[in-house]
Amino acid sequence: MSRLLILGATGGTGAALVRQALEAGHEVSAFARTPASIPVPHHERLRALRGDIMDAEQVSRAVSGHDAVLSAVGSRGLGPTRVYSEGVANVLRAMKEHRVRRLIAVTSAGVGDDQQSALWFRVLVKPLLRNRYSDMQRMEEAVRQSDVAWTVVRPPKLTDGRLTKDYRASVDHLPMGGYFFAGPTISREDVAHFMLSQIDSDEYLRKTVVVTY
Repeated sequence: MSRLLILGATGGTGAALVRQALEAGHEVSAFARTPASIPVPHHERLRALRGDIMDAEQVSRAVSGHDAVLSAVGSRGLGPTRVYSEGVANVLRAMKEHRVRRLIAVTSAGVGDDQQSALWFRVLVKPLLRNRYSDMQRMEEAVRQSDVAWTVVRPPKLTDGRLTKDYRASVDHLPMGGYFFAGPTISREDVAHFMLSQIDSDEYLRKTVVVTY
């Protein structure tokens, strides 16, 4: 079993990561500004770490001693943000400092220029979330230029649906499948399941992967 650091543990995907990682027998450190808000019951293999992804020293202390970092960091609001790009810069520096190799991070299918996306998404949603997607793009570029063993996961619209373990993964782009009007979706539980499945896998090493139903 691995010692995992999970960033963004108070969000839906982060909480699913924490819960599923514990169920799989991993040792988990959950990093959040308000650890009391992590929606996972107390567990003997769970350690809550208080910290801000934008604080390099706090991130460095958190990364130390782990086998892998899983990032489900998110941003609220529609205005300009640097939480993805500056946050991952802190993470990458800390991973280099403490010789932690494996990074699995979430961005969004909206980052890519994917013609498989639903028309309404390309016309309405993508322009609305342009600031978030721009910073995710900067984050992905920083990760690609690093020397860590990374996988970037790009889910489409996230839902609060159940864990199915029945989804598709495709490098760089949405898999083919008629999304012109009805947009693709995936549950946060299944995104977490895919991320955890990659900890000891080289299948998508140094690749950007879209996961969807």
